[in-house]
Order: sequence, then structure tokens, then C-alpha cells
Amino acid sequence: MLTIYALIGVVTIHLGSTARILGIVPTPSYSHQVVFQPLFRELSLRGHNVTTITTHPIKDPALTNLTEIDLHFSYETWQKGVVANIFDYSTNPIGSTIKMMASVLEILEQQLSHQSVQEFLNSKQEFDLVIIEASGCVMHAFIAKYKCPFIHMLSYDAPSVTYQEIGNPIHPVLYPHDFYSFYEHLPFLYRLTSVITDYLFKIMVEYAYSYQDKLVSKYFGPNYPPLKEIMENVSMLFVNTDPVFYKVRAHVPAVIQIGSGTHIKPPRPLPKDLQRELDGAKNGFIYLSLGSNAQSMNMPIETRNIILETFAELPYKVLWKFESENLPNKPENVLISKWLPQQDILRHPNIKLFITQGGMQSSEEALYNGVPIIGVPIFGDQFGNIGKMVHKGMGLSIDFDDLNKKEFQEKILEVIQNPKYRNKVKELAELAKDQPSTGLERAVWWSEYVIRHKGAKHLRSPLLDIPWYQYLLLDVLAVLLVILAIFLFILYKVVRYLFCLIRCRYVYVDPEKKRQ
Repeated sequence: MLTIYALIGVVTIHLGSTARILGIVPTPSYSHQVVFQPLFRELSLRGHNVTTITTHPIKDPALTNLTEIDLHFSYETWQKGVVANIFDYSTNPIGSTIKMMASVLEILEQQLSHQSVQEFLNSKQEFDLVIIEASGCVMHAFIAKYKCPFIHMLSYDAPSVTYQEIGNPIHPVLYPHDFYSFYEHLPFLYRLTSVITDYLFKIMVEYAYSYQDKLVSKYFGPNYPPLKEIMENVSMLFVNTDPVFYKVRAHVPAVIQIGSGTHIKPPRPLPKDLQRELDGAKNGFIYLSLGSNAQSMNMPIETRNIILETFAELPYKVLWKFESENLPNKPENVLISKWLPQQDILRHPNIKLFITQGGMQSSEEALYNGVPIIGVPIFGDQFGNIGKMVHKGMGLSIDFDDLNKKEFQEKILEVIQNPKYRNKVKELAELAKDQPSTGLERAVWWSEYVIRHKGAKHLRSPLLDIPWYQYLLLDVLAVLLVILAIFLFILYKVVRYLFCLIRCRYVYVDPEKKRQ
């Protein structure tokens, strides 16, 4: 049955409101792309003419209204600069972050200089709406080029700087960055760390703006406004969050939560040989995947051997997404494959446990399929995602850099054998699914809303229109402190005067009495 969102959208399209939409998702990571694809697909099916600049095109000939500019070549640089350094992140976070940032900037320049993008840039086209990944800064110059409203979209929760751009309240203690595993009731040291990190992150973003402004001048021309100024004119922000998995947070009307399994696909049959293996797992099976970026074949050999030794002693079959044909010392109960249909594996009735790095999409898939987890966060928002799941009772976590066989085995058995974890996941899944509309329906409806009204200026947060010192009440506090200081000064003078009067009365002696 169509929800009210979908019904209004159908009426709108029926009345002939076909729009030209540009989607820009430059990050060469499937976990980033997978949340955007259903939105672009649905908008094209509803009659809109959609053009996307993407590193992972859908390539569906049935989508006649969808034109895709393929930037898949970016994966080569991404693999060398980001994927290859992921397992160094925890031991050298600053160095790894610098390398990753350098690779991202290199990728953006490669994309802008590519022939397909240059041809598109020089073509005479117009658009009614741009839907753009919030982290792809330099690509925001397309918004200034087409002079149309735009929507920010992220496949995860937005960092504080992105929330600030749309005027949403932020707080480094209530809502620390997702690259921290701490969740709530932070001790003082964690609060201090979160505040300092928040400001350092903003400094890093400012540096990225300054560099990418040069790329805009180089590839778009000299008469473009600064990227920061462009991004502050955002109409809406779509974040892949929900109030069940994430903390309850106050959002301005321009922030739309679309995190209700937007990327989850309908069930499909497993490959026959895989189906046979999983059906034959009498004691059940464990599924291990570290996602598309933290590839298992790149992990340290010592860590890999600990994992294999642990699996060899378990009574369960293990299915491991391993990106190489050969896995030395592989026990008989371990099956490996370079690629696996994760969503359908998590639906199999024999699955006992999902060992995951904690990517946002993997976390949602575990939640929606009622599968408990062992979290092994490697980098980025994975620490925060695993911290949330552990806090909510979906499973336990393991320190990848301090992995030991005894603890790993004990935690695996605890999560599998104690029904409280699976019961908790199922309880949370029921809450997450019980919504008046899906995340995709909300994203489609609000996209068409921005098109209909040529933006959403009427939803602009008042926080954007006042100076920072007024928001923090510094001027009010300053005046109150001055008033308090004046009052205390006057009080001091009055008390001193009265004290002197009293003192003089007792000390003073009448001269007449003195002569007697």
C-alpha cells in the first residue's frame, strides 16, 4: 500500500512535474554508493530525468530516464591510497588520515580532469535540483554553475561541520564524532578528547576547502564563489540515521533521517553450492566480513592466524569474505569467497553470528535481519557504529590490534549461546521497521518538495543568521557579569561605609566626658 508520501509524489508526477536532477557521488567506495542508488533509481522511475556522476553506476538499461557518467576508474587510486592503509589506521591515525586525505584530493582532481566530466562540464545543460554527497566538496561547484537548489546526502551520520552548515545544533559531548567508540555518560577525559577533536576536525576541513577552491578555479573558472559559501546555501540534508540505532537528536526541519534500510533489497536465492553448504551446517554458521574497504587479505598475518586458530576449535561452519583465492592454514570448517551476497546470507535461518567491521550498511543489515554481532572496528565511523551496537545489546566487540585467541573464542561462544543478544536485535529490528514511511519514501518526497518550491528557504534555521557569540550567549553573559560586578562593587562600598559608621561610634569618645 502506498504511504501518504508516495501518494502525493504520484499525484505530483501525474500532473506533469518532471524535473531534471543531477546526482553527484564521487567517493569510490560501494558502501557510500549503495544508499544513493535506490533514490536515483526511484526518481528516474517516477519520470524525472536523472543524470549521475558516480563511481558505481547502476547500469540498468530499463532505467531510460537515467544517464550515468562512470568514474569507476577512481577505484585504482582509492585502493592504493585508502584501502592499502586502513589496517595502519589504529596504530598511526594521524599519518593514515593524512595519506587518505591526500588520496581523496588526488581522486577528485583525476575525476574533474577526466574526459567524460569535462565534456559534461562544457555541455549546455540545466538542472532543477542537485543531490550531492556532502563530503565531495569540490564537486559543489556544479551547484554554482547550474544555479539551482541542492540537497546534501550521506550514507552515514553527518559530522558536526555538516550539521552546522544547515544550522542544526551540535554538541561534542552529547554527540561525539563516530570515529570514537564511546557512546554516553562520558568521563571527563573522553569529554576533553571529544571537544579537542571536534575543533581539530574543523581546522582540517578548512584546509581542505582552501585546497579545493584552487581546483574549482582550475577546472570551472575564476568567477566561482568559495566552496564554503556554496555549501552554506544547502536546502536539505539527508542522513542515513534513525532514532532507534542512533541517539535521539533534535533536528531542524531541513534534516531528514532516511535510515530505515533504504539500501536493503528484496530476498534473492543464494547460489546453489553456497545454499547447499549453509543448509548443511547442522550446528549453524558464522559469517565474517570486514566490508569493501578493510579487506581481509590485507590484515597482518599474525592476526589472521589467531582468527584461523580460533575458528578451527569451534563447532560451527565459518563463511569468510576473503579477497584472495588462497588462505594458508585454512581449517576444514572455513569457507572463503572473494564476494558474497551478504544480505541474503544474513537472512539464512542457520546463521548464528555476524563478525563485522561495523560499516553503517552492514550494521543496518545485521539489525534488520535479527543477527547478533561481534564487532571488529578498523577505521572511521566503524568505532562509533560498533559502540552503539554494543551499548544497545546487539553483541560484543573485539580490539583488532590486541586480538587474542582466548578472548575471541569466549566472546563468540557468549554471543551465540546466550539468547539475550539475538532477542535484543530482534526487538530493535521491530522498533526500526515500525515507521509510517520508509527512508526511501521520505527521500523521494522531500526531493520533489525541494523541486516544487525551488529550494527550502522557509525551512532555514535561524541559527544560521546570528553570530556565534550570540548563539553562545556570550554578549548576554558579559552584560550580566558587568551588572553583577557593579552590584558587588556597590554592595562592597555600602557595607564598608556602614562598617566604618559602626566602628566610629564605638571608638569615638565625648570630649566632655573625657575632661571629667
